[in-house]
Amino acid sequence: MIRNQPKPEEIPTSKEDEIFKLLTHPTRRNIIKALGERDLTFSEIQKNLEIDSPTLSYHLKSMNAFVIQKKSKYSFSEIGRAALFLLTKTDQSIKMSRYRRYFLYVYIVSYACWVITGVITPIIMLFYSIGLSIFIFEIALNVIAVVNMSVIGFLKSRYI
Repeated sequence: MIRNQPKPEEIPTSKEDEIFKLLTHPTRRNIIKALGERDLTFSEIQKNLEIDSPTLSYHLKSMNAFVIQKKSKYSFSEIGRAALFLLTKTDQSIKMSRYRRYFLYVYIVSYACWVITGVITPIIMLFYSIGLSIFIFEIALNVIAVVNMSVIGFLKSRYI
């Protein structure tokens, strides 16, 4: 038996299998994302990804279905553009799920702050004169707004 011969299930049976096999490697996905901005030279890709020359050379050679070298710059083939589109959509989907969670938390915090305001307002109006109650109400409203924005800022830093 020949050593290092791929098992039958590891041999890509179609172009589609080859494409998805190539996309499983994070370095190749990063190369595609780097080239998504503009055509790059070998050294520009290497600098952007911070990898050594032999590793980059190996990955670029294995990505001949995705990447075309014209003169000294690398650009996408038609399949490469499709792969970039797929990766971009996947990244956007992940970000959107984070944003949905963040906005749900923001909604809950904002709603709670306004419920507290609705409870505090009648109490303030009941125990103080109109002039003083308006002043205290403004202070309470500002404190609740600051708490609301602080919690929103915390959630934003955590989830975005």
